[in-house]
Amino acid sequence: MCSKLYTPPALDVIHSNTARHGNPMALAHKECSSWAAGLEIPKKGKTILYTGCEYQMTAYISSMVGVLKVAKFQDGFFSAYKGMQAVTGKLGIDLAKIYGQVAGADKKLYEDIVRKAALTLKKLDIDFAYMDRELYSGALLYEYGYFDGLREHAKKVVSQLKDAGVNRIIALTPHSAEIFRKIYPKFVTGFDFEVVPYVCTLADRLKKSGRELSLHRPMTVTLHDPCHLARSLKITDEPREVLKAIKNLELKETEFNREKTVCCGAPCELVYPELSELIGARRVRELAGTGAEAALTLCPFCHANLSRAAAVSHVDIKIVDLIDIVYLALEDNNARS
Repeated sequence: MCSKLYTPPALDVIHSNTARHGNPMALAHKECSSWAAGLEIPKKGKTILYTGCEYQMTAYISSMVGVLKVAKFQDGFFSAYKGMQAVTGKLGIDLAKIYGQVAGADKKLYEDIVRKAALTLKKLDIDFAYMDRELYSGALLYEYGYFDGLREHAKKVVSQLKDAGVNRIIALTPHSAEIFRKIYPKFVTGFDFEVVPYVCTLADRLKKSGRELSLHRPMTVTLHDPCHLARSLKITDEPREVLKAIKNLELKETEFNREKTVCCGAPCELVYPELSELIGARRVRELAGTGAEAALTLCPFCHANLSRAAAVSHVDIKIVDLIDIVYLALEDNNARS
């Protein structure tokens, strides 16, 4: 007799939410697009900034990881999670309350990063639009092995992009850049869009314009190369080119960099959160070993995992998104002008 394969219930939440709501955390469209409020960015254009709602949902995933550390693999618990019902009994956790509490510092932190990413493009005179009802790319479906689910979801994404008249995508995250460039062509027909990772867009514009940025005080940083960007897409020079364009910024490389980068611990945090923290702790110790005051990331999941690992392992290093540094350098440079 063959036993039924077991699927961790958290992954079924990801799968079902993406199918029903368009993203893994079932966020409303207004939650995914709230970063654009007041920026006067067109909602239609041939080139779009594609966020995939990844930064926006990161705070919710972090909250879910906290729940996982208590609930482990209790299927009944995650059945309740899907419906946002309160869990009774020995766990005594109100899931609706947990979700509501996410609307604090972490949610604002990641929404602000997306907002700064868009403002940076505007400051560099890059024309782009955005879709206020954009769908998630489906990268986690691929990573967790839901291939049929990805195939169906990818069809929806392609249809949405074509209906919007898009032909060029500035992919904000490594996950979306990788899946669009390498995976979608294998799963869906008609994916003929130009896909440019966000950091490559910055590097190209800074190189062509010759524009130099500057921080108001000297700062030392190290760089954590995301696996999906460095290992999969072989994009390692561009982040460093961006950093070289910033005066008063010193880059201290960790031993394991570029294509030899070390995993941050994602996305296994939704299956084995403690293991994810151990992997992340190893990485933050390597980053801190450079003596830099901050470690820069280019991925929301790397940012969340490394931040959590640094806190749990009591490693004294700030985890900062590269977008924050570039935006700060632009602001400081303008203030000096």
